[in-house]
Amino acid sequence: MPSITTRLSKGVDDAIAHLPLALVPIALALADANKIGAVLAFDGVHVGVRFTLPVSVLSVWSFVSIPNAGGAVSAGLSPGDIADPSVLAFAVTGIVLTSALSAGYFGALANAPAGEPYRFAANVRRYFAPFLAFSVAPVAALSPLILLSGAPAGVGIAVLVLVVPVVVVAAYLFYATPYLLVLRDTDLVSALRASYALATEGGAYLSYAVGFVGAVAVVSPPLSAFVVSVPVIGLAVGVPVGAVLGLAGNLTTMRFVADIDPESAGFDCNGDDRGSDAEER
Repeated sequence: MPSITTRLSKGVDDAIAHLPLALVPIALALADANKIGAVLAFDGVHVGVRFTLPVSVLSVWSFVSIPNAGGAVSAGLSPGDIADPSVLAFAVTGIVLTSALSAGYFGALANAPAGEPYRFAANVRRYFAPFLAFSVAPVAALSPLILLSGAPAGVGIAVLVLVVPVVVVAAYLFYATPYLLVLRDTDLVSALRASYALATEGGAYLSYAVGFVGAVAVVSPPLSAFVVSVPVIGLAVGVPVGAVLGLAGNLTTMRFVADIDPESAGFDCNGDDRGSDAEER
């Protein structure tokens, strides 16, 4: 089994060969007005670290630690915002667009290493519904945190102590889900079950998760310092750089999941063709 560094090196090569797909993480990064606003509003030097698993489209925000604007807990939306139809419509539209882009993106990621056309639009049509459900589920699960908007820091910290471990465990258990969706061409429930089965077996799945988080932790501090601390230029350079890094991470994970999943056709690590299992099918 190749090491995480070998896999990531191949992922970078794949990303360079498929740069058009980086437009998706660029678009999603630019659409996150809250994070862009936080970076532009920050004045000073900021160095932080992120610990990220490849459970979704990886963008610059998967690697960059955003400075905290204050001592209160922010859930992004307040109860008052939810009562505003325009704000709610904007949030729903964002989830729908993110789901559509994710469906096309992950479908294309499964095609790209095999040397097949991206078929982005076809993948959006095929996988939009399961990716929408996959996007809505965590939002729905964490929606009670909206009630903490503006809460004192002490209350927020107490809640985070309880919530963060749950989020981390869920991310580990289900990070393979979007890849299995397209590799197996299956439904969301089946992909969730398959990811859970791989996760509970540990082994290569666990080792890859630890290695991936470690790689992100190495890249995150310098990228965070540059993007946040260098006004405007940091964002202008960081967004596309983060998109390429994210594309490399997603492509690396696609190859990895195809390798360890017994029901997926693997990719030839020395080339762009499907393995012999794909030919038999």
